[in-house]
Amino acid sequence: MDLKNASFAIIKHYNSPNNATTLDGDEVERMEQIYWKAANRMVACAPYDNHFVYVDPSTKKGRWNLMCTCGSPGVVVGYSAYIKDTSPTTKHQSSIPGELLVCYHHVQYGKHADGSG
Repeated sequence: MDLKNASFAIIKHYNSPNNATTLDGDEVERMEQIYWKAANRMVACAPYDNHFVYVDPSTKKGRWNLMCTCGSPGVVVGYSAYIKDTSPTTKHQSSIPGELLVCYHHVQYGKHADGSG
């Protein structure tokens, strides 16, 4: 993917850790697990307190599909990447046990892109 031409969904928060509105006007909500169409499987979502990961409903070309409400891309990782954050997922939560949809910035730096934990 050519990141020079990529765009990201930006979120407007309205004091709710469970719902948000993108600047495109799309409503997104917290889910325990989502269907990741690109991989054709269910993936559990990281249980953050103040943010959540979601599938961007926009169909704009070049848009990053998995996002966190902090503005960072979302990524699917195995247990070793989130071992400090939560317990491993099970077959009931994700099609592949141990897999989790997380905030890329949080995994890399231990906090969300807005500086929150």
